[in-house]
Amino acid sequence: MKRQDKDIEYQSVILEQSNKNVKGRLMITGNKILFQKKVGLISKKYETEFQTIIESINKIEKEGYSKILITDKEKNITVKFILDTPVEANEISDKINNTINQLILDTEEKKKDEIDQRINLANYSTYVYDITLELWTAISLLFIIMRETIDNNWDEVDRKVEDFKEIVAELENNKVNINGEAKNIITSIKSRDDLTIVNSIRVLIKTLGESLQGPVPYSEWREISSVMKPSWENLQFFYLFTVAVFESYYFENMNMDEEKKSSKANVIKYIPIVNGHFSDQLFDKTKYSTKTLRERNDTIEQLIDETTDKLQELLKDSLKKASLLN
Repeated sequence: MKRQDKDIEYQSVILEQSNKNVKGRLMITGNKILFQKKVGLISKKYETEFQTIIESINKIEKEGYSKILITDKEKNITVKFILDTPVEANEISDKINNTINQLILDTEEKKKDEIDQRINLANYSTYVYDITLELWTAISLLFIIMRETIDNNWDEVDRKVEDFKEIVAELENNKVNINGEAKNIITSIKSRDDLTIVNSIRVLIKTLGESLQGPVPYSEWREISSVMKPSWENLQFFYLFTVAVFESYYFENMNMDEEKKSSKANVIKYIPIVNGHFSDQLFDKTKYSTKTLRERNDTIEQLIDETTDKLQELLKDSLKKASLLN
C-alpha cells in the first residue's frame, strides 16, 4: 500500500466480476475511487476498470475478512473488491465512510450558510426600505413645517413637529442620528422666528443627505455588493429625488413658479437614476415626463401619493420575506 498526502493506493486488489476476476490497484484520491488494471505484464500504464465519486456511494459493506462491497446509487451497481489484508479492508471502509459523513456535514453546513445569506440579504433589504420610507416621511414633514411656518400656522407646526420627533427616533433606532439638528429645529420653532426655523430645516436636510454618503451603519452589511437593489450606497440618489419632489410641491403650494420649474426638472432627472441605481420596482418612469409635469398641476401630488404607497408596499413585502426566512 502507498500513501500520498490524504490519498490512498492499494496494490494487488482483486475486482470480482461475473465472468472473471481482475487484479489491479484501488485508489482513493480526493472524492474519487478508481480501480485500474495494468495494460500489460511489463507495461507501466494502467487503464480504468471502475470509477465513481464518493458522493455516489450508497453504502459500503464488509464481507468476510478482506472483501468489501461498494454500492453505487448513480450506476445502480454493487462492486466487490478483495483486499490483501483485513487491515486494508477496514481502512478503506473507514476512509470512505468518514468521507461520506464529512460530505454530509459539509452539505448541511453549505445549506445553512446559503439560508443564513438569504436571511441576511432579506434583513438588509428590509433595513434599506425602512430607512427609505423614514427619509421620505421626514422630508415631507420638514417641508410641511416650513410651509406652515411661512403661513404662521403655529398649531399645525406644533402638531407636525410631534410627528417629526417620532421619525427622528425611528431613524436613530436604525443608526441614523440627526438628534442634534432636530433639537435645533425644535428650539427654533419655539422662537416663532420664520428665518431661524427655515434655516435650521435647511441645515438638517443637508446634514441628513451627507450622512447617507458614509458606509452602511451596520458593519455586517458592508460587504454586500452595491449592485444589489435596494442598496445603502445608492440610497443617496433616492434622497436627492425625495428632496426634489417635496421641494417642488412646496414651491407649487407657495406659488413660486420659477423655483418650481427648477425643482420639477430635478424630479425628472432623478426618476430614471433612482430606478436604475436604487430600485427597479419603485415607480413607472414613463408616467412622468417634462410635459406632464409642465402641463398638469396634480402630477407632483400624484407622484407623492404613488411613491408613498409603493414604499409602504415594498417594505411590507420585504418584512414578510424576511419573516418567512427567519
